Amino acid sequence: MTVTPLNRLAVLAIVAGALTGLLVAMGNRLIVATEQWIYGAHHLIVLDPGSNVSPERLAVTLICVGVVTSWIWYLLERFGRPAVSVPGAMHGTPMPLFETALSAFTQVVSVAAGAPVGRENAPRLMGGMVASRLATALSIDAGARRILVASAAGAGLAASFHLPLAGALFALELLLVEMSTRTVVSTMLASATAVATTGIFVDPHPIYHSVPLNEHPDMLLAAVLVGIVSGISGHWFGILARKAAALRPRDANILWEMPFVFTLCAIAAYFLPGVSANGRWAAETMFTTGLPIGVLILLGIARGVMILACFRAGTVGGTLTPAFALGALTGGVIGILCQPFFPGVPVAAFALLGAGAFLSTTMAAPMFGMIAAVEFTDLAAQGYLAMFIAVITAALAVRVWGVIVDKDQRQLPFTYTAWTAEADIRP
Repeated sequence: MTVTPLNRLAVLAIVAGALTGLLVAMGNRLIVATEQWIYGAHHLIVLDPGSNVSPERLAVTLICVGVVTSWIWYLLERFGRPAVSVPGAMHGTPMPLFETALSAFTQVVSVAAGAPVGRENAPRLMGGMVASRLATALSIDAGARRILVASAAGAGLAASFHLPLAGALFALELLLVEMSTRTVVSTMLASATAVATTGIFVDPHPIYHSVPLNEHPDMLLAAVLVGIVSGISGHWFGILARKAAALRPRDANILWEMPFVFTLCAIAAYFLPGVSANGRWAAETMFTTGLPIGVLILLGIARGVMILACFRAGTVGGTLTPAFALGALTGGVIGILCQPFFPGVPVAAFALLGAGAFLSTTMAAPMFGMIAAVEFTDLAAQGYLAMFIAVITAALAVRVWGVIVDKDQRQLPFTYTAWTAEADIRP
């Protein structure tokens, strides 16, 4: 419960959102600069910057990323103050400025250089750190701090990918797990302000091409089928990723484990394009030209294994775009196999429905997964029902699976403390 007046909390949310937007703009500019420096192209002009260089050059780059980042994470663990997650900051634990900034910087650069994980954790850390410092400086009460830090963290995600509504829902559904006037106003204001601020310095660009969905019975039935398969797949991917992250090395072993895993990633990327980076190429290709089913299966397995291996080796990052890509590949496989039964439903539609369903169960957040898929692709209104059915079917499928195996399959709402192995310290 907070005693801070709503008007004051709203102003603080705007301030935190603006500051977060500035930091995210810097981070996005850093991504572009890193890609341009390493690959001679960036994601604003080409779909996959890594394709701008030879396979040999890409492989060498990935090996170098593993070596350099292993030392950064080792030195941070060995000499830095303990990392504090956004939930820890929500409960009043100070986020160390230098260590948090270096962590976010390393995450952004490593993903831009080709690490096969997501980059959304960095802007969430930036937002959480800004709001935490602001709350401490103004001595606001614990309840208001909790709302403000969560709002700014969601705003960071929103600004990074231009997802204003999904960012607010991330804060509401995963961080606050609460829907009230205060939380809704704060998260919406922070998210909108951050997105607008970042947009001043970085032109918004479409992440993925739009895929037309409709309310035809075949499309809705396909949504049910995709929701079941992709939903359960995303759920188990989330479980495996959490276990992998929990086993990350915290000592000198990271100095050989991470380079070894990135060497494997380099070998895989040499023979199979699309294994490295955050998965945008894989998802976008499924939404446009498509891929043969053999390549889809091989790429999905390779990407899934490399993502889990990177988390196990100590790589810090997120799962937003990687999970979205794995879902698109899963949906694509289903679509190709089911084409004789659903001739009127494009494979690209299966891929988009699979992406939303897979993401929603990986993050254990149905509303966030659905809206993220909508905003990622600028989905037209006539496609909302199909996406809604896919996401809800995914959530129900996970629950039914738990009943069948007589085990509670419910995941706790909020995941990236596990992804990044940061300390959720509470006073």
